[in-house]
Amino acid sequence: MASILIVDDSSHCRNATAALLRAAGHRVNCADNAWRGLTILESMPIDLVILDLLLPGLNGFGFLKDVQNGKHREMPVIVATSLDKDEALWQQGRPQVRHWLIKGQYSGEELIEAVNGELPMAEAKPVTSAA
Repeated sequence: MASILIVDDSSHCRNATAALLRAAGHRVNCADNAWRGLTILESMPIDLVILDLLLPGLNGFGFLKDVQNGKHREMPVIVATSLDKDEALWQQGRPQVRHWLIKGQYSGEELIEAVNGELPMAEAKPVTSAA
């Protein structure tokens, strides 16, 4: 069971993603902005972050910059945002950003597959068609 942090200002997206991940057996923490996400990241062990880029105040790129300069620089991040993926944006998130999912265009199964791909095999959960 992995510990996953969701950073997204949309309560609907946070809740739906959290429910999906909990159903897959993961521990989930949520933050509605980047500052709260960074606080959670510093206060408990987290295995993976699911990050929206369009956040109020400090945006997702600011979150990534802070993470890149700290002790969590190897933390895998899955971006789940409404921004279309383009090379310039993708490069801003390197090396943490391992997957770029566009909201409304990915399924629950695709999210779980992306999460499982970043977790040690002992923590990855099988993909179900419940999403």
